[in-house]
Amino acid sequence: MKTKNILFSILTLWVGLSSCSLEEINPSGVTVDKVAATKLGYEKLINSCYFDLSRYFYGRSLLLITEGGTDSWTSDLNSNNNQNYMKYASGGAMSIDMAKDHWNGAYDAINYCNMVIDRVDQVQDFTNDAEKNAKVAEAYFLRALYYFHLVEQFGPVVLTLKETTAAETNATRTAPMEIYEKAIIPDLRFAIENLPTTAVAGKPTKKAALGLLAKACLQTKEYGSTAYLAEALSTAKKLIENQATYQTQLYANFQNNFNAANNKNNQEALYQIPYSQAYGSTNVFDHNNDFKNFYSTPTAFGAILAAGFQLEVGRWSGGNFMPSKYLLDVFKNADGTLDPRYALSFQTTWTANTNYAWTTDAIKQFDRSSAVPVGTPLASGSLAIKLANPADADYAAQRPSKLTNKYLWVDLADIYGSDNKVKMKYTRVNVDAGEVDNPFLKFYPSLTKFNSGSLISPKSNNYTSDANATVMRLGEVYLIAAEADFYLNGASGTAAGFINTLRNRVGAPTISAADLNVQFILDERARELCGEYTRWYDLKRTGKLTKEYLMEKNPDVGQYFINGVHALRPIPQGQMDAISNPAGFQNPGY
Repeated sequence: MKTKNILFSILTLWVGLSSCSLEEINPSGVTVDKVAATKLGYEKLINSCYFDLSRYFYGRSLLLITEGGTDSWTSDLNSNNNQNYMKYASGGAMSIDMAKDHWNGAYDAINYCNMVIDRVDQVQDFTNDAEKNAKVAEAYFLRALYYFHLVEQFGPVVLTLKETTAAETNATRTAPMEIYEKAIIPDLRFAIENLPTTAVAGKPTKKAALGLLAKACLQTKEYGSTAYLAEALSTAKKLIENQATYQTQLYANFQNNFNAANNKNNQEALYQIPYSQAYGSTNVFDHNNDFKNFYSTPTAFGAILAAGFQLEVGRWSGGNFMPSKYLLDVFKNADGTLDPRYALSFQTTWTANTNYAWTTDAIKQFDRSSAVPVGTPLASGSLAIKLANPADADYAAQRPSKLTNKYLWVDLADIYGSDNKVKMKYTRVNVDAGEVDNPFLKFYPSLTKFNSGSLISPKSNNYTSDANATVMRLGEVYLIAAEADFYLNGASGTAAGFINTLRNRVGAPTISAADLNVQFILDERARELCGEYTRWYDLKRTGKLTKEYLMEKNPDVGQYFINGVHALRPIPQGQMDAISNPAGFQNPGY
């Protein structure tokens, strides 16, 4: 693989991993060996392993490659925006460099991890082996995390477990299972044994390693292996049954995972990445931007303004993700009611933030009846938009008057069709009746899991968040345990019990073993984890990342998926240009 130059000046950056910044190092005369000779210098090397997590992954663009292109989402307004990620280039040629940052960032960080691991015995002032192993375990954990994403995104990749010190132009790809068995799983086992239990901001602990090991072992099912399912189950149970020991807990209230009060000290989170202007791990003006991704466009209605409200939680407008009909329908219980996680996960109402009066154009655009004449007022603070789900208890009663309200009562049945596609057209029945571009397409349920506050404006017209990004939380571990148990023992009360723990905390109906199958488990993961960096991997693991499945669940995306091609990302052009043996190195179809 191409070797990146290791810039010692990177050690001078302030990375968001402790309360104190890194000291500057004058690159002149400094070698890695000199830096690694002391605990202080070695800590600076370790901090460099974290840099790319917050630069390219969590809080940045990871959502596009882990949630986009799945059964759960289409692009904003069902457009062709972000089409490489959301719609597999809409039938066109995929950009070879669509995942370049994740490839380059992961390998840059892996080389730092290897540097740290190779040099741990050079540190002269560790008090004992326990202290030494606790520090190097951070690098083992991070190397496993980076390789996990590389393998799941690109398939067979270059495996390097030693520091790269010279250009290596002859590249060999290693099969995913071999990478799991030689790097990901053993690295996480070492991390479990040696990481501390007590958390320091931005640093992994035993609970993080346990959670990621359970996740990685389960993911190997994707490659036809059952060898690690028992370890997935036992590791998940170890964490579930010893929450106090590992300083974690399943919150009694689902929404406590996502509120601002808990963001910086989230007890259900197994690992979080911090952001701040004080940290050099992100652009000084651009930090955690996940909160922007899932908003619809409420400002398309004149009663809602953007200017002056960008730092108000719930007021952002214009994201990248629109929920699919499958995702919204998955919250419907068998009895026709809605799983409480629907209301806890999505914003479906907006109030006016300006005094508004209906105009002639707006009356025509939004198909108002004569009950809403020109000049009809809508006061600031009053209900402006309500998204009506056909499963809402009051849906049938309110639907007949939907076009007579002075606020927008948006019928999701006008946005999504029975064919699971987004409705791009609408038939107007009042002023200038007839088929038009769907005016209600701009309004859809907006995921609120990342609305955890800490919004800032570091410079004019720039808005970002200092909220921590949660890599993984304990709720997912229950679902890992359920899925692993299902594969090992079939539909059992034990597997149903893990799922019911999550359902009970939100007051959803309990299930029995008879309800369990792979699709139900996937559906439950969507209800619990939608938007949390998991869905693309879930579909891969369960054999559902196929054209046939996506056409059934989310045809707006599935129509563009090519079996045998799109389940892997293209190897970046820079990598192809840098190696001496490019023939056959690229993934099929690119």
